[in-house]
Amino acid sequence: MRREFSIVEGSLIFLVAYLVSAGLGLIRQVLFNAEFGAGMEASAYYAAFRLPDTITSLISGGALSNAMIPVLLGARHEAGEAAERRLADLAATTLVVAVAMVALAGIVLAPQFVRFALAPGFDSTAAALTVALTRIMLAQLVLVALASVAIAVLNARNQFLLTALSIVVHNVALIVGILAARFIPGVGIYGPTSGVLGDAALQLAILLPGLRANGFRLQPAWSPADPGLRRLLRLLVPNGLSSAINYAGSIVDTAFASLAREPGALPALFNAGLIMGVPLRLLGVALAQAAFPRIAASAARSDWARMRRTLVAALAASAALALPAAFALALLGRQIIRLLFERGRFDAAAGDLTAMLLLIFAVGLPAYVATEVLTRGLIALHDTRTPLITNCGQLAGRAFLLWQWIEPWGVLAVPTAFALTSVLETLVLGAVLAWRVGRRRVHAV
Repeated sequence: MRREFSIVEGSLIFLVAYLVSAGLGLIRQVLFNAEFGAGMEASAYYAAFRLPDTITSLISGGALSNAMIPVLLGARHEAGEAAERRLADLAATTLVVAVAMVALAGIVLAPQFVRFALAPGFDSTAAALTVALTRIMLAQLVLVALASVAIAVLNARNQFLLTALSIVVHNVALIVGILAARFIPGVGIYGPTSGVLGDAALQLAILLPGLRANGFRLQPAWSPADPGLRRLLRLLVPNGLSSAINYAGSIVDTAFASLAREPGALPALFNAGLIMGVPLRLLGVALAQAAFPRIAASAARSDWARMRRTLVAALAASAALALPAAFALALLGRQIIRLLFERGRFDAAAGDLTAMLLLIFAVGLPAYVATEVLTRGLIALHDTRTPLITNCGQLAGRAFLLWQWIEPWGVLAVPTAFALTSVLETLVLGAVLAWRVGRRRVHAV
């Protein structure tokens, strides 16, 4: 559990983990589509999933670990492992308190959020079900917070094995929940909803032995004035806001998709996004996650030449893999959807619409992958403001385009706006990172 892995080894470990997780995710989605199709229960589930998933992605999707890893490395370098352990305790306590408050607010305000922001096009029955499912899913957030601290601690030490295993089991409890809905009368859509909670508990159970092996216990600790915690929060707040805005784009997409003219627009959009997420995780997230601790370590040592070489190599590898993957999705997307999803209540019409959305999403895949690496490069320089600014611009541009295009284009406007604004965001991030690294190299000389 304590073995440190190289970037290549870590990339392969995460690639395999995301591949297995994606396989389980596809099994989950095949079972879900066959059981619930593209009807009202499915639409309510997808809509309810957005708010908890946005908050979960904010915590576990990189915001916390990206902010913690440079600070943990600095604390260990400056004051030793005892300071690193105390910082982890402070971070876990602060995060649990904050997340619990957010979850409680979400539970109380869920009806207003669903009605006015998340799914304004739903009727009263679908809206009421969406509220109930949202409240259940919000209960996972405290578990996700603790798991995210554990992931940051292990990844900062290049110990990727348990993190990868926690990724592998991500869909296991959800599959169990769907099977419960299939075979136990009366469970219905509450089966997969409860599976969301089970997934969070299972991931945390896998990660805790790794913490104990490294001497971490995650005990309650409270000291808002601690310099390390403040340094962490200075990175986490803008990085968290950036991730929140980034993932809140899914809420914008959901809201506009609920207004689209096509029947089953929201389930088709969710399924297209699910397939699109497979190469993104396999290529962009896996590589960036494995490279980030070493990029951050180079920045902490002011080794700008090594940092630049690592970034260039990571970007070149991601581009070399993303381009053929995008072409494969465009060429084989319809066949993949027919093979995986078209059964039960998920018919050929739903498959055709899903394939059209996937084709448009695939155009921007190289940009999505490059953004994962570029963002982590900036965070390694303790620059979390630039990703925040670019994400704000991307979301604003996306919402404007959707406002203009949703009526004439229908749900096809959603992936089109996303791909276009993502390409522009990637170009800006690349230019800023190149300028910042280049300036530091000149000053070092």
